[in-house]
Amino acid sequence: MATELKASAAAVQDGTGTLAPVTAAQKAAHARRSHYEPSTFLERGTVIPFTTRALAQCRVRLDDRERLEVVLPGFSGSKGVYVTAFTSLPEITTLSVHDRTLTEIVATEKVVTPTGIRRCWLELATTGIGGQGLAEQAREELARAAEVQVSTRIMLLLDTVRRGGGEIGQELIATMASTEGRSQVRTMLGGAASRAGIDAVAIDQHIEDLAELLGTLGLRSLPEPGRLRHLHTRMQEFSHAIDNWGRTTVSDLAHIGRFAAMSADHSAGIAGRAIAEVDRILADPIRLMARWDSSQKNLRGYLLRIAWLLDGWDYVLRIWDDAVAERMAIDVAVKEIGRIIPIVPAREVDADAGRRSVELFREYRSRVRVFEDWLSGELDEDMRARPESQTAGQGEEHR
Repeated sequence: MATELKASAAAVQDGTGTLAPVTAAQKAAHARRSHYEPSTFLERGTVIPFTTRALAQCRVRLDDRERLEVVLPGFSGSKGVYVTAFTSLPEITTLSVHDRTLTEIVATEKVVTPTGIRRCWLELATTGIGGQGLAEQAREELARAAEVQVSTRIMLLLDTVRRGGGEIGQELIATMASTEGRSQVRTMLGGAASRAGIDAVAIDQHIEDLAELLGTLGLRSLPEPGRLRHLHTRMQEFSHAIDNWGRTTVSDLAHIGRFAAMSADHSAGIAGRAIAEVDRILADPIRLMARWDSSQKNLRGYLLRIAWLLDGWDYVLRIWDDAVAERMAIDVAVKEIGRIIPIVPAREVDADAGRRSVELFREYRSRVRVFEDWLSGELDEDMRARPESQTAGQGEEHR
Protein backbone atom coordinates (compact mmCIF):
# COMPACT_ATOMS: atom_id res chain seq x y z
CA MET A 1 0.00 0.00 0.00
CA ALA A 2 2.91 2.34 0.64
CA THR A 3 4.02 1.83 -2.96
CA GLU A 4 0.52 2.61 -4.14
CA LEU A 5 0.31 5.80 -2.11
CA LYS A 6 3.68 6.94 -3.43
CA ALA A 7 2.60 6.33 -7.01
CA SER A 8 -0.84 7.89 -6.57
CA ALA A 9 0.63 11.08 -5.14
CA ALA A 10 2.65 11.66 -8.28
CA ALA A 11 0.14 10.41 -10.83
CA VAL A 12 -1.51 12.83 -13.24
CA GLN A 13 -4.82 11.88 -14.80
CA ASP A 14 -5.59 12.82 -18.41
CA GLY A 15 -7.50 16.05 -18.58
CA THR A 16 -10.13 15.51 -15.93
CA GLY A 17 -8.29 15.76 -12.64
CA THR A 18 -4.87 15.98 -11.04
CA LEU A 19 -4.07 13.95 -7.97
CA ALA A 20 -2.93 16.09 -5.07
CA PRO A 21 0.22 15.16 -3.08
CA VAL A 22 -0.50 12.85 -0.16
CA THR A 23 0.94 13.95 3.16
CA ALA A 24 2.29 11.56 5.79
CA ALA A 25 -0.77 12.24 7.96
CA GLN A 26 -3.09 11.44 5.08
CA LYS A 27 -1.22 8.20 4.43
CA ALA A 28 -1.69 7.16 8.03
CA ALA A 29 -5.36 8.16 8.01
CA HIS A 30 -6.34 6.74 4.64
CA ALA A 31 -4.21 3.65 3.97
CA ARG A 32 -6.19 0.65 5.11
CA ARG A 33 -5.20 -2.50 3.24
CA SER A 34 -3.59 -3.70 0.05
CA HIS A 35 -5.65 -6.89 0.06
CA TYR A 36 -9.36 -6.23 -0.26
CA GLU A 37 -11.93 -9.00 0.08
CA PRO A 38 -15.37 -7.56 0.91
CA SER A 39 -17.73 -10.08 2.47
CA THR A 40 -21.03 -8.24 1.81
CA PHE A 41 -22.41 -5.84 -0.78
CA LEU A 42 -22.55 -3.08 1.80
CA GLU A 43 -18.87 -3.63 2.56
CA ARG A 44 -18.00 -3.64 -1.12
CA GLY A 45 -19.89 -0.39 -1.61
CA THR A 46 -21.69 1.08 -4.62
CA VAL A 47 -19.99 2.55 -7.67
CA ILE A 48 -20.57 6.28 -7.78
CA PRO A 49 -20.57 7.62 -11.38
CA PHE A 50 -18.02 10.41 -11.13
CA THR A 51 -16.76 12.07 -14.30
CA THR A 52 -13.28 12.71 -12.85
CA ARG A 53 -11.02 10.05 -14.34
CA ALA A 54 -9.04 9.59 -11.13
CA LEU A 55 -12.25 8.50 -9.37
CA ALA A 56 -13.54 6.08 -12.00
CA GLN A 57 -15.19 3.07 -10.36
CA CYS A 58 -14.67 4.27 -6.80
CA ARG A 59 -17.28 2.93 -4.39
CA VAL A 60 -19.12 4.63 -1.57
CA ARG A 61 -20.10 2.82 1.63
CA LEU A 62 -20.65 3.34 5.35
CA ASP A 63 -17.81 2.79 7.80
CA ASP A 64 -18.12 1.22 11.25
CA ARG A 65 -19.45 4.51 12.64
CA GLU A 66 -22.06 4.93 9.89
CA ARG A 67 -20.01 7.63 8.17
CA LEU A 68 -19.57 7.71 4.41
CA GLU A 69 -16.25 6.58 3.00
CA VAL A 70 -14.98 5.67 -0.46
CA VAL A 71 -12.99 2.71 -1.73
CA LEU A 72 -10.86 3.54 -4.76
CA PRO A 73 -9.06 1.04 -7.00
CA GLY A 74 -5.27 1.47 -7.05
CA PHE A 75 -4.56 4.69 -8.94
CA SER A 76 -1.52 3.37 -10.81
CA GLY A 77 -2.92 0.01 -11.81
CA SER A 78 -2.17 -1.81 -8.57
CA LYS A 79 -4.31 -4.61 -7.17
CA GLY A 80 -4.80 -2.95 -3.80
CA VAL A 81 -7.38 -0.34 -2.79
CA TYR A 82 -7.27 3.09 -1.25
CA VAL A 83 -9.88 3.90 1.42
CA THR A 84 -10.64 7.42 2.57
CA ALA A 85 -13.40 9.44 4.18
CA PHE A 86 -15.98 10.69 1.70
CA THR A 87 -15.25 14.26 2.75
CA SER A 88 -11.56 13.79 1.85
CA LEU A 89 -12.14 13.36 -1.89
CA PRO A 90 -11.19 16.99 -2.69
CA GLU A 91 -7.83 16.32 -1.02
CA ILE A 92 -7.13 13.45 -3.40
CA THR A 93 -8.08 15.01 -6.71
CA THR A 94 -9.61 18.12 -8.23
CA LEU A 95 -13.33 17.43 -8.56
CA SER A 96 -15.43 18.61 -11.48
CA VAL A 97 -18.51 20.70 -10.70
CA HIS A 98 -20.66 17.66 -11.46
CA ASP A 99 -18.69 15.42 -9.08
CA ARG A 100 -18.56 18.00 -6.31
CA THR A 101 -22.33 18.45 -6.52
CA LEU A 102 -22.90 14.70 -6.59
CA THR A 103 -20.81 14.25 -3.43
CA GLU A 104 -22.93 16.88 -1.71
CA ILE A 105 -26.18 15.15 -2.73
CA VAL A 106 -24.98 11.70 -1.68
CA ALA A 107 -23.64 13.05 1.62
CA THR A 108 -26.91 14.83 2.34
CA GLU A 109 -29.13 11.85 1.51
CA LYS A 110 -26.56 9.30 2.79
CA VAL A 111 -27.42 6.78 0.09
CA VAL A 112 -25.19 3.73 -0.40
CA THR A 113 -27.28 1.36 -2.54
CA PRO A 114 -27.10 1.09 -6.35
CA THR A 115 -30.71 2.20 -6.78
CA GLY A 116 -30.22 5.22 -4.51
CA ILE A 117 -26.96 6.30 -6.14
CA ARG A 118 -28.45 5.85 -9.62
CA ARG A 119 -31.44 7.99 -8.72
CA CYS A 120 -29.22 10.78 -7.38
CA TRP A 121 -27.03 10.68 -10.48
CA LEU A 122 -29.92 10.74 -12.94
CA GLU A 123 -31.57 13.68 -11.21
CA LEU A 124 -28.29 15.60 -11.27
CA ALA A 125 -27.16 14.67 -14.78
CA THR A 126 -30.41 15.81 -16.40
CA THR A 127 -29.74 19.35 -15.17
CA GLY A 128 -26.82 19.58 -17.60
CA ILE A 129 -24.26 20.29 -14.88
CA GLY A 130 -22.04 17.51 -16.23
CA GLY A 131 -22.30 18.60 -19.84
CA GLN A 132 -24.77 18.12 -22.64
CA GLY A 133 -23.59 14.61 -23.47
CA LEU A 134 -24.11 13.37 -19.92
CA ALA A 135 -27.49 15.09 -19.73
CA GLU A 136 -28.62 13.43 -22.95
CA GLN A 137 -27.47 10.04 -21.68
CA ALA A 138 -29.45 10.48 -18.46
CA ARG A 139 -32.56 11.66 -20.32
CA GLU A 140 -32.39 8.68 -22.68
CA GLU A 141 -32.12 6.29 -19.74
CA LEU A 142 -35.09 7.90 -18.01
CA ALA A 143 -37.10 7.80 -21.24
CA ARG A 144 -36.34 4.10 -21.75
CA ALA A 145 -37.30 3.36 -18.14
CA ALA A 146 -40.57 5.25 -18.64
CA GLU A 147 -41.30 3.24 -21.80
CA VAL A 148 -40.56 -0.01 -19.96
CA GLN A 149 -42.81 1.12 -17.11
CA VAL A 150 -45.74 1.85 -19.46
CA SER A 151 -45.28 -1.41 -21.37
CA THR A 152 -44.99 -3.36 -18.12
CA ARG A 153 -48.23 -1.86 -16.80
CA ILE A 154 -50.10 -2.73 -19.99
CA MET A 155 -48.80 -6.30 -20.04
CA LEU A 156 -49.64 -6.82 -16.36
CA LEU A 157 -53.14 -5.44 -16.88
CA LEU A 158 -53.74 -7.68 -19.90
CA ASP A 159 -52.51 -10.75 -18.04
CA THR A 160 -54.44 -9.98 -14.86
CA VAL A 161 -57.70 -9.32 -16.69
CA ARG A 162 -57.24 -12.49 -18.77
CA ARG A 163 -56.65 -14.60 -15.67
CA GLY A 164 -59.80 -13.10 -14.20
CA GLY A 165 -61.86 -14.26 -17.18
CA GLY A 166 -61.91 -11.02 -19.20
CA GLU A 167 -60.07 -9.52 -22.17
CA ILE A 168 -58.93 -5.98 -23.00
CA GLY A 169 -59.37 -5.04 -26.66
CA GLN A 170 -57.03 -2.88 -28.74
CA GLU A 171 -59.43 0.08 -28.57
CA LEU A 172 -59.30 0.10 -24.77
CA ILE A 173 -55.51 -0.30 -24.76
CA ALA A 174 -55.23 2.89 -26.80
CA THR A 175 -57.35 4.86 -24.31
CA MET A 176 -56.47 3.23 -20.99
CA ALA A 177 -54.37 6.24 -19.92
CA SER A 178 -57.48 8.45 -19.91
CA THR A 179 -59.84 8.75 -16.95
CA GLU A 180 -62.60 6.94 -18.84
CA GLY A 181 -60.24 4.21 -20.03
CA ARG A 182 -58.91 3.61 -16.55
CA SER A 183 -62.44 3.33 -15.21
CA GLN A 184 -63.26 0.69 -17.83
CA VAL A 185 -60.08 -1.24 -16.99
CA ARG A 186 -60.97 -1.26 -13.30
CA THR A 187 -64.38 -2.67 -14.17
CA MET A 188 -62.72 -5.45 -16.15
CA LEU A 189 -60.44 -6.21 -13.20
CA GLY A 190 -63.48 -7.32 -11.23
CA GLY A 191 -62.95 -11.03 -11.94
CA ALA A 192 -59.32 -10.92 -10.85
CA ALA A 193 -60.25 -8.84 -7.79
CA SER A 194 -62.80 -11.43 -6.75
CA ARG A 195 -60.25 -14.24 -7.06
CA ALA A 196 -57.58 -12.27 -5.16
CA GLY A 197 -59.99 -11.24 -2.42
CA ILE A 198 -59.40 -7.47 -2.84
CA ASP A 199 -61.19 -4.73 -4.75
CA ALA A 200 -60.44 -3.72 -8.35
CA VAL A 201 -59.15 -0.27 -7.35
CA ALA A 202 -56.50 -1.89 -5.15
CA ILE A 203 -55.43 -4.25 -7.95
CA ASP A 204 -55.12 -1.34 -10.37
CA GLN A 205 -52.95 0.55 -7.88
CA HIS A 206 -50.82 -2.52 -7.21
CA ILE A 207 -50.19 -2.91 -10.95
CA GLU A 208 -49.21 0.76 -11.13
CA ASP A 209 -46.76 0.25 -8.25
CA LEU A 210 -45.36 -2.90 -9.87
CA ALA A 211 -44.78 -1.13 -13.18
CA GLU A 212 -42.84 1.62 -11.42
CA LEU A 213 -40.86 -0.90 -9.40
CA LEU A 214 -39.94 -2.87 -12.54
CA GLY A 215 -38.88 0.12 -14.63
CA THR A 216 -35.20 -0.88 -14.52
CA LEU A 217 -35.81 -4.58 -15.24
CA GLY A 218 -39.05 -4.94 -17.16
CA LEU A 219 -40.90 -8.13 -17.96
CA ARG A 220 -39.33 -11.10 -19.70
CA SER A 221 -42.00 -10.89 -22.44
CA LEU A 222 -41.26 -7.29 -23.42
CA PRO A 223 -39.52 -6.75 -26.79
CA GLU A 224 -37.31 -4.06 -25.22
CA PRO A 225 -35.85 -5.17 -21.88
CA GLY A 226 -35.17 -2.87 -18.96
CA ARG A 227 -31.64 -1.61 -18.29
CA LEU A 228 -30.70 -4.32 -15.79
CA ARG A 229 -32.06 -7.18 -17.90
CA HIS A 230 -30.18 -5.82 -20.92
CA LEU A 231 -27.00 -5.40 -18.86
CA HIS A 232 -27.31 -9.00 -17.66
CA THR A 233 -27.44 -10.24 -21.26
CA ARG A 234 -24.45 -8.11 -22.25
CA MET A 235 -22.42 -9.49 -19.33
CA GLN A 236 -22.94 -13.02 -20.60
CA GLU A 237 -21.81 -11.97 -24.08
CA PHE A 238 -18.78 -10.19 -22.60
CA SER A 239 -17.83 -13.28 -20.61
CA HIS A 240 -17.68 -15.39 -23.77
CA ALA A 241 -15.82 -12.73 -25.76
CA ILE A 242 -13.06 -11.96 -23.26
CA ASP A 243 -12.67 -15.64 -22.37
CA ASN A 244 -12.05 -16.37 -26.05
CA TRP A 245 -9.50 -13.55 -26.16
CA GLY A 246 -7.76 -14.88 -23.04
CA ARG A 247 -7.49 -18.38 -24.49
CA THR A 248 -6.19 -17.32 -27.89
CA THR A 249 -3.93 -14.35 -27.16
CA VAL A 250 -0.18 -14.53 -26.55
CA SER A 251 -0.35 -11.50 -24.25
CA ASP A 252 0.95 -11.86 -20.69
CA LEU A 253 -2.40 -10.38 -19.63
CA ALA A 254 -4.29 -13.47 -20.76
CA HIS A 255 -4.91 -14.55 -17.16
CA ILE A 256 -6.73 -11.24 -16.52
CA GLY A 257 -9.02 -11.95 -19.46
CA ARG A 258 -9.84 -15.40 -18.12
CA PHE A 259 -10.37 -13.98 -14.63
CA ALA A 260 -12.71 -11.28 -15.98
CA ALA A 261 -14.64 -13.90 -17.94
CA MET A 262 -15.13 -16.11 -14.89
CA SER A 263 -16.10 -13.13 -12.74
CA ALA A 264 -18.67 -11.91 -15.28
CA ASP A 265 -20.07 -15.41 -15.66
CA HIS A 266 -20.25 -15.82 -11.88
CA SER A 267 -22.04 -12.51 -11.30
CA ALA A 268 -24.37 -13.04 -14.27
CA GLY A 269 -25.22 -16.54 -13.10
CA ILE A 270 -26.27 -15.38 -9.63
CA ALA A 271 -28.13 -12.39 -11.07
CA GLY A 272 -29.85 -14.71 -13.54
CA ARG A 273 -31.24 -16.80 -10.70
CA ALA A 274 -32.58 -13.66 -9.01
CA ILE A 275 -34.16 -12.51 -12.30
CA ALA A 276 -35.76 -15.93 -12.67
CA GLU A 277 -37.29 -15.53 -9.19
CA VAL A 278 -38.74 -12.15 -10.18
CA ASP A 279 -40.22 -13.71 -13.32
CA ARG A 280 -41.65 -16.57 -11.26
CA ILE A 281 -43.41 -14.17 -8.88
CA LEU A 282 -44.80 -12.15 -11.79
CA ALA A 283 -46.02 -15.27 -13.61
CA ASP A 284 -49.18 -15.37 -11.48
CA PRO A 285 -50.32 -11.76 -10.90
CA ILE A 286 -53.50 -12.75 -9.05
CA ARG A 287 -51.56 -14.79 -6.53
CA LEU A 288 -49.15 -11.86 -6.24
CA MET A 289 -52.04 -9.45 -5.54
CA ALA A 290 -53.57 -11.78 -2.97
CA ARG A 291 -50.26 -11.81 -1.07
CA TRP A 292 -49.31 -8.23 -1.85
CA ASP A 293 -47.30 -7.29 1.24
CA SER A 294 -45.01 -10.32 1.19
CA SER A 295 -44.79 -10.46 -2.63
CA GLN A 296 -43.85 -6.80 -2.91
CA LYS A 297 -41.21 -7.20 -0.21
CA ASN A 298 -39.72 -10.22 -1.99
CA LEU A 299 -39.70 -8.41 -5.33
CA ARG A 300 -37.93 -5.39 -3.87
CA GLY A 301 -35.34 -7.67 -2.29
CA TYR A 302 -34.64 -9.51 -5.54
CA LEU A 303 -34.49 -6.29 -7.57
CA LEU A 304 -32.03 -4.72 -5.13
CA ARG A 305 -29.94 -7.90 -5.21
CA ILE A 306 -29.85 -7.80 -9.01
CA ALA A 307 -28.78 -4.14 -8.89
CA TRP A 308 -25.98 -5.02 -6.44
CA LEU A 309 -24.78 -7.94 -8.56
CA LEU A 310 -24.63 -5.88 -11.76
CA ASP A 311 -23.26 -2.73 -10.12
CA GLY A 312 -20.10 -1.52 -11.86
CA TRP A 313 -20.33 -3.87 -14.84
CA ASP A 314 -21.65 -1.25 -17.27
CA TYR A 315 -18.32 0.58 -16.99
CA VAL A 316 -16.38 -2.66 -17.58
CA LEU A 317 -18.43 -3.36 -20.70
CA ARG A 318 -17.84 0.16 -22.05
CA ILE A 319 -14.08 -0.37 -21.75
CA TRP A 320 -14.32 -3.67 -23.59
CA ASP A 321 -16.56 -2.17 -26.29
CA ASP A 322 -13.98 0.57 -26.84
CA ALA A 323 -11.29 -2.07 -27.29
CA VAL A 324 -13.39 -4.11 -29.71
CA ALA A 325 -14.16 -0.95 -31.69
CA GLU A 326 -10.40 -0.27 -31.75
CA ARG A 327 -10.73 2.98 -29.83
CA MET A 328 -8.45 1.46 -27.20
CA ALA A 329 -5.74 -1.21 -27.33
CA ILE A 330 -7.08 -4.51 -26.01
CA ASP A 331 -4.11 -5.00 -23.68
CA VAL A 332 -4.71 -1.56 -22.16
CA ALA A 333 -8.43 -2.27 -21.79
CA VAL A 334 -7.87 -5.68 -20.19
CA LYS A 335 -5.37 -4.28 -17.70
CA GLU A 336 -7.88 -1.58 -16.68
CA ILE A 337 -10.66 -4.17 -16.43
CA GLY A 338 -8.52 -6.28 -14.12
CA ARG A 339 -8.02 -3.27 -11.87
CA ILE A 340 -11.72 -2.53 -11.38
CA ILE A 341 -13.50 -5.86 -11.91
CA PRO A 342 -16.48 -6.25 -9.50
CA ILE A 343 -16.28 -9.34 -7.30
CA VAL A 344 -19.28 -11.01 -5.68
CA PRO A 345 -18.79 -10.87 -1.89
CA ALA A 346 -18.54 -14.35 -0.40
CA ARG A 347 -21.35 -13.97 2.14
CA GLU A 348 -23.85 -12.85 -0.49
CA VAL A 349 -24.07 -16.24 -2.18
CA ASP A 350 -24.26 -19.89 -1.15
CA ALA A 351 -21.19 -21.50 0.36
CA ASP A 352 -19.83 -23.12 -2.82
CA ALA A 353 -20.34 -20.05 -5.01
CA GLY A 354 -18.93 -17.84 -2.27
CA ARG A 355 -15.76 -19.89 -2.08
CA ARG A 356 -15.48 -19.79 -5.85
CA SER A 357 -15.68 -16.00 -5.86
CA VAL A 358 -12.93 -15.66 -3.26
CA GLU A 359 -10.79 -18.30 -4.96
CA LEU A 360 -11.07 -16.53 -8.31
CA PHE A 361 -10.03 -13.26 -6.74
CA ARG A 362 -7.10 -14.77 -4.85
CA GLU A 363 -5.92 -16.69 -7.90
CA TYR A 364 -5.89 -13.50 -9.97
CA ARG A 365 -4.23 -11.48 -7.24
CA SER A 366 -1.53 -14.09 -6.67
CA ARG A 367 -0.35 -13.97 -10.27
CA VAL A 368 2.77 -11.82 -10.47
CA ARG A 369 4.64 -10.72 -13.59
CA VAL A 370 8.36 -10.06 -13.81
CA PHE A 371 9.34 -6.87 -11.91
CA GLU A 372 5.85 -6.67 -10.33
CA ASP A 373 5.36 -6.01 -6.61
CA TRP A 374 3.52 -9.09 -5.32
CA LEU A 375 1.46 -7.07 -2.81
CA SER A 376 0.37 -4.06 -4.85
CA GLY A 377 0.60 -5.38 -8.40
CA GLU A 378 2.66 -2.36 -9.49
CA LEU A 379 5.80 -2.64 -11.59
CA ASP A 380 8.96 -2.06 -9.54
CA GLU A 381 10.73 0.64 -11.55
CA ASP A 382 13.94 0.36 -9.49
CA MET A 383 14.22 -3.32 -10.31
CA ARG A 384 13.49 -2.73 -13.97
CA ALA A 385 16.27 -0.14 -14.09
CA ARG A 386 18.96 -2.58 -12.91
CA PRO A 387 21.31 -3.69 -15.72
CA GLU A 388 20.80 -7.39 -15.01
CA SER A 389 17.05 -6.94 -15.34
CA GLN A 390 17.36 -6.03 -19.00
CA THR A 391 18.41 -9.58 -19.85
CA ALA A 392 15.60 -11.21 -17.92
CA GLY A 393 12.66 -12.72 -19.77
CA GLN A 394 10.00 -10.09 -20.39
CA GLY A 395 6.29 -10.67 -19.89
CA GLU A 396 6.73 -13.87 -17.92
CA GLU A 397 4.26 -14.76 -15.23
CA HIS A 398 4.59 -16.89 -12.13
CA ARG A 399 2.57 -17.88 -9.13
